[in-house]
Amino acid sequence: MTLTEREIFSQQEALERALEAFSARREQLGAYISPEQKRYVFVGCGSSHMMAQSAARAFALEPGVSAYALAGGDYLLAPEDYRGMVEGSVVVFFSRSGATGELLRAAEAMKAVCGVRILTVTMAEQSPLEALSHCTLAMPWAHDQSVCQTRSVTTFYTAILLLWALYRGDAALEEDVAKAARGSTARLESLRPALRDLAHGSFTDGVVLGGGVLCGIAAEAALAFTEVCMVSGKSFHLLDYRHGPKVLGSPDTLYLLVVRPQGQQLQRDMAADVAATGGTVVLLCPREHTSGWDAGLVIPCDAARFASYGIPLIQAAQVLALERALHTGIDPDHPKGLDSFITLK
Repeated sequence: MTLTEREIFSQQEALERALEAFSARREQLGAYISPEQKRYVFVGCGSSHMMAQSAARAFALEPGVSAYALAGGDYLLAPEDYRGMVEGSVVVFFSRSGATGELLRAAEAMKAVCGVRILTVTMAEQSPLEALSHCTLAMPWAHDQSVCQTRSVTTFYTAILLLWALYRGDAALEEDVAKAARGSTARLESLRPALRDLAHGSFTDGVVLGGGVLCGIAAEAALAFTEVCMVSGKSFHLLDYRHGPKVLGSPDTLYLLVVRPQGQQLQRDMAADVAATGGTVVLLCPREHTSGWDAGLVIPCDAARFASYGIPLIQAAQVLALERALHTGIDPDHPKGLDSFITLK
């Protein structure tokens, strides 16, 4: 069994421990994540920046809140351009290693900006980034030993939803996230045979279509195709795919669509357009709307909140990418030319 496979299929334990860690740190985290704070900047690199995008979208939905996602390297190249954005903000860093060069330099620079408080979410204990932060949520048990982020990125997304629930004082959202996390093992095991069959088919292109708070985790799902099985992966907002990118759709495309409970007819029309390209369609949707889709596989979602669909989404993408890699003889633990994190000279 590869490291990547072991880490994908051990997610439930990691997520349950994340729920416990969040509960234990609730009071400390609440000093930074609360309705009294109206300015947030979420920062990451690579997969962590994709997580920042989902976090920013969630917090930006709250009345009166300014929330932005920022790539650590982008800030590092022109920190003065972003002074107005970060001034007076809670800046939340996402970093698996807590040692990424761009993020360390960005944190050092941001600490000099008036009113900045730094909160770090990481999969490493006593990291260099923690030393620069005012508060840290460390979950080292979720750290991936393989290069590609799988278990860790699902844990990041779960933590984001828990932070959002904390801001909102939303116990129902927190419970919904916990339910999705605790169902991971059963979900992964039940889906694996069907996903394996699809992964053994012919596709050279992976397209993930999902919007809203899922924007970042959808981008990460597409990245799983690129990194784990070396298939070109791209993500778009669902209806936006018609506006240009659809021209590349073909029988060699595998589509992973996430359907909202609302706007069913618009989404059904979009799914029909996608299926007309001849590609393979995998669709996640509310359990009460699973019939009548032109899809190779329909995955029912029982979560009450659309944001929680991001957990089965990323897990389905990870299994598809893993099975594709194993089928084509690619080593998912050692993707060509990639490192676990980047240091700067």
